[in-house]
Amino acid sequence: MAWAIAALVALAAVLFLKNRLAAYVALAAAVVIGGVLWFLTDSEDRERTQQREAVVTRAAIDPATCPDPAKPIMVEFQNGNDRPLLRLTFDLTARLKGHSSISYRAFLRSDRIVAPGETVAVCYGILPRGFSGPQPESADLQDYEWMADISLVEFGR
Repeated sequence: MAWAIAALVALAAVLFLKNRLAAYVALAAAVVIGGVLWFLTDSEDRERTQQREAVVTRAAIDPATCPDPAKPIMVEFQNGNDRPLLRLTFDLTARLKGHSSISYRAFLRSDRIVAPGETVAVCYGILPRGFSGPQPESADLQDYEWMADISLVEFGR
């Protein structure tokens, strides 16, 4: 990026030496084009952030929702957008209740389609190498506070 700016400054200097009117026109055009591009990319970024923040996740050990002992972790996705949720990736983390350090981490994804306004619960199992350290402090999954943080979201039309 720095080399592009340096090249534009050098080009503007040469234009100013050769023809001041052409240099002012080129400078004005560059400012207008740069402003329009900045506005468009900033508004797209803001829109993506709002859409991602409208997807709410919750993770917990819920035997009523996830009765299979091989998949005891319930992750709930709530789509607050007006477009269907096609795919998302998220970090599933857990910390021992009353502790601040993360004891379990898994990078997961879901391709479950979630309609606008819909809430879906999906059950996940424990990954064999998800716990940090040689052995977890507690083997009871209820002793942990479970969290799901969204990384990437893909929406349909």
